[in-house]
Amino acid sequence: MGGIRKTTLARKVFNNPKIQEHFEKRMWVCVSDDFNANRLFRLMLESLKEPMPDVETREARVNRLKELLDCKKYLLVLDDVWNKESTLWNGFLGSLRDDQCWLILKENAFGTGEVPNRLQHLGVKIAQRCRGLPLAASVLSGMLRNKGTAEWETLESRLQSLGCGENSGIAEILKLSFDHLPYPSLKKCFAYCSIFPKDFQMERNQLIQLWVAEGFLHSNQRNNMCMEEVGNMYFTILLDSNLFQDAMKDEYGNVLNCKMHDLVHDMVQSISNSKTLRLTESGSDDKEKFPIQYLALERSEKEMPFPSSERFKCITTLFLLEDKSLNDREISFFMLRVLSLRSSSVKKLPKTLAKLTHLRYLDLSRISIKTMPDSLCQLYNLQTLRVEDCESLIKFPNNFKNLVNLRHFELQNCTNYKELPTLGHMPSLRSLHLVRLNGITSIGPSFYGESALHSGTSNQSPPKLFPALKHFILRDMENLIEWIEAIVDDRTVVVFPILEMIEIEDCESLTMFPNNFTNLVKLKHFEVQNYGNCKELPTLGHMPFLCSLHLEGLDGITNIWPSFYGGSTMHGGSSSQSSLELFPALKHFILRRMKNLTKWMEAKVHDREMMVFPSLETIEIEDCPELATFPSLQKLHISETKNGSAVMEYICN
Repeated sequence: MGGIRKTTLARKVFNNPKIQEHFEKRMWVCVSDDFNANRLFRLMLESLKEPMPDVETREARVNRLKELLDCKKYLLVLDDVWNKESTLWNGFLGSLRDDQCWLILKENAFGTGEVPNRLQHLGVKIAQRCRGLPLAASVLSGMLRNKGTAEWETLESRLQSLGCGENSGIAEILKLSFDHLPYPSLKKCFAYCSIFPKDFQMERNQLIQLWVAEGFLHSNQRNNMCMEEVGNMYFTILLDSNLFQDAMKDEYGNVLNCKMHDLVHDMVQSISNSKTLRLTESGSDDKEKFPIQYLALERSEKEMPFPSSERFKCITTLFLLEDKSLNDREISFFMLRVLSLRSSSVKKLPKTLAKLTHLRYLDLSRISIKTMPDSLCQLYNLQTLRVEDCESLIKFPNNFKNLVNLRHFELQNCTNYKELPTLGHMPSLRSLHLVRLNGITSIGPSFYGESALHSGTSNQSPPKLFPALKHFILRDMENLIEWIEAIVDDRTVVVFPILEMIEIEDCESLTMFPNNFTNLVKLKHFEVQNYGNCKELPTLGHMPFLCSLHLEGLDGITNIWPSFYGGSTMHGGSSSQSSLELFPALKHFILRRMKNLTKWMEAKVHDREMMVFPSLETIEIEDCPELATFPSLQKLHISETKNGSAVMEYICN
C-alpha cells in the first residue's frame, strides 16, 4: 500500500544516531519492480561508497561485499519492494551449499549427539535434495528426528521420486512433511491453521482451544490425557517438525505463540482450499462452488455485505474481523462451533445467539457492549469464552453458572467491570484468567458461590469449589484490596482441589493470601509478583508436587519465617519415624526484587530428622540488597546485594 509514509518512517530509523552508532555499516537500496539480484549488489556497494563501475560480474561484486561486511554488524534496508517471488529472492539472498544443509539436518535431528556412519551417508544425500533451501533442510530434519535407519532410507527414496523442477521442489517437500504427520487428527489441526493470515502470531492456548471446539481432539484414556493435553502434544509435534517456527517462550521455556513460514502457509492453504475461505473484499467468493466450513471476514476499505451463498450454510467457524455489526438473519443459519467477534463493531449480541447449540468457542473481545445478555447462559455446550478489552462491560448474567461445560474463561482489560460472576460451582472449568479488572475491589463469597452451600452432617463429604480448575492467573488488579477465603459454617469446604498453577501479579493493594492456599495439595507452579503490601508468605513446605516457585517484588516481606516451611505444624517424634521432607519436589526457586528482605530462616523441627529442598536444582536470588542469611543450598546464583561479604562468609561457614 503506497502513500502511507513507510519510507519516511524507515529513513528516520535508518538515520537515527543510536542506529548509526550500533551498526558498523549501513546500506539503503531501492529495489523497485525491476528485480535483478546483480543490480542490487551494485547498489549495495554504492551505498557503502565502494562503487565498482568497471566490474560487471556478480561473483566479483559478492566477493567485494564479503570483504567489506565480514564479521561486521550491518544494517540493510530494502525499500520499494514489489516482487515477493521466492525463487527470485533466493537468487539474491543466496542458496546454502549441500554441506550447510547437512549441518542443519544434523543439528536438528541429533543435536550434539554422534551421527551413525550409515545415517551420515543418507543424510548427505538428503541434504543434496534440499536444493540449498534452509526451510527444506529444517522441515526434513524435523521429519528425521528420533528416527531409525529404515525411516531415513524411506525418506531418501521418496525424495528421489520427487520431480526435479526448481520451482516445485520446496512445495513438494512441504507436502511430504504434511503427509508424514503421524495422526489424521493432527493433519486436521494443522490444516485448520489456514484460517489465519500470513505472518500471524498463533497463540498456543487459543489454537488448542479452537482445535478442541472443532472436535479434532479427544481425550486419550490409555495415556490418561485430556483433550488439551493431546492438543499440547500435537502443537509440540508441529513445532519439532519445524512446520511452526519463531516460537516465543516465557522465562520457564514454555512456548506462548509461534508463526508459520509463508511457504508453509501457502501449503496449508492449498490443502484446505475447499474448506477455508478468507474474504477481504465483496464478491471474492463467487468463483468456487465448494461448500465452505471455515470463514474469516477481514477488514476491507468498502463495507462488505454478509455472504448469502449456499456455500456458507454449513459453516462451523466464523471469524468476523471487519468493522461491521451482526444481525439475527446473518447468524441464524450457521451450525457454528467457533464464533469470534473480536475487533468487530458489535454493540448488541443477536437474540438468536441461544440457538447456536453447537457453539464451543466464543470470543467477544473488543466489542462495545455493557451487559452480556441472558441468552449467553443458554450456550450449554460452550467450552471457551474470551472477553478482552471490553471497556464498556459492567456485568455478566446471574445465570453464568449454567455454562456447565465451560473449560476456559478469560476476562481481561475490562476496566469498568464491577463484580465477578459466580464460578466456584462450574464443574468443567479448567483455566481462569482475570486480568486488569480495575472495578473489582474484592474477591469474596459470590465468586465461590458460597450462598448455594449449607451446613450438613459430619459424615458428608466436603463440597468442592472450583473442582476442575488447574490454571489460575490473577494479574494487574490494581484496586483489589481483599481476597476472602471460602467459609461455610459447620462444614469443611475444599477449594481448588486439583489446582496445578497459580500466578498472581501486580495486585499491589492486597495484604495477605487466603488461608486455603496452604491446602493446594496438587500445586506444581506458584508465582507471585508485585504483591506489595503482603507481610507474610503462605505455608508452602508441605506441598508434595510444587516444583517451581517464583517470588518477586514483595516489598512488604522482611523475613522468611519457619511458617513458610510449615514449622508451626511440625513436632518431634520417635526416632523410628522417617525423616521429614519439606518442599520435597521443588526444583526451581526464584527470589527477585525483595528490597526489604533481610533474613531467610531455617526450618525448625525438634527431635526428628528433616530434609529441606531435597530436589532443588536451581535457585536465583537477584536484587535482594539487604539479604545476608539463607538456608543450606546445593546451587546458588546471587546478584545485586549490598551484603556481599556477609553472604560469602555465610556460604564459607
